[in-house]
Amino acid sequence: MPLRANRSSSGFKDIGILNFLRKILIAVLLPVLSANLSFGAERTFKVPGFTHPFRVTTERNQPGGFTMVKDPLDQYNAAKVFKFSINPGPCVRDDCEQQSARATVQQGRKAKQPKEAWYGWDMYFVPDFPIGSKQVRGHEIFVEFKDQDQCQLVALTTNPHSNDQFLSWSMEKPSGKQMTQFGGDCIDLFDMRVAPIRELAGAWHRFELFVRWTSEGDGRFLMFLDGKQVVDYQGITCFSCDKLNYFLFGNYLCCTTGTKLVVPATVYYRYVSMAKSREALVWK
Repeated sequence: MPLRANRSSSGFKDIGILNFLRKILIAVLLPVLSANLSFGAERTFKVPGFTHPFRVTTERNQPGGFTMVKDPLDQYNAAKVFKFSINPGPCVRDDCEQQSARATVQQGRKAKQPKEAWYGWDMYFVPDFPIGSKQVRGHEIFVEFKDQDQCQLVALTTNPHSNDQFLSWSMEKPSGKQMTQFGGDCIDLFDMRVAPIRELAGAWHRFELFVRWTSEGDGRFLMFLDGKQVVDYQGITCFSCDKLNYFLFGNYLCCTTGTKLVVPATVYYRYVSMAKSREALVWK
């Protein structure tokens, strides 16, 4: 009997130690796992200044195209940044019609913008980001506003019809024609060059955008890149913004000759925000 009692005591002691270790592991690992899974478990998340939440466009995104990671240039910074990557592979659902590849997040479809607002974000193109002839045919959209389903309203994009080695601020409206693999359903209204992508690749760059949204002629787009003014436009800035005007960002390569030909391309974002004034934009 004493021998059995000793064995039982030892067994209880071992179980107690195991339970104690399990509790420690759960306490340490659960916050980490929760942080890594937060975007996968919840379809929506908030961005500073925006009243409407953003969501991951999983129904169109390439699998694994959007992730939250450490700053690639500042590994000591604990804050996560947005990473968007497109890669060669099969098309995803309705993007097959135009053989497009995307990894994006966007506001809810019912979102509208304030009459006037400042928008800010930092972008980082990886050093080997493919531009021009190094990427499959198509135009790449990074930051975009949409006030109807068919075409972009305005966007920070590359334009293969002019010079796709440049990042441009461009505006479109529907042409009334049927959408094809290579577009044709949208009319270019303007295409303002912002900077050569080659000069931006390999470092973080800050974008600040002031907009006065209106379908009249008193609208305004005023954009600054690293503090230098690069766009100053006055005129119509939207067409249906009284009904909807939602914001999205990421990496969207539209209208290619085939998604299996896509060259891997990654862009990062951080400090995305909207504010009533330039000084109120969030840069931390």
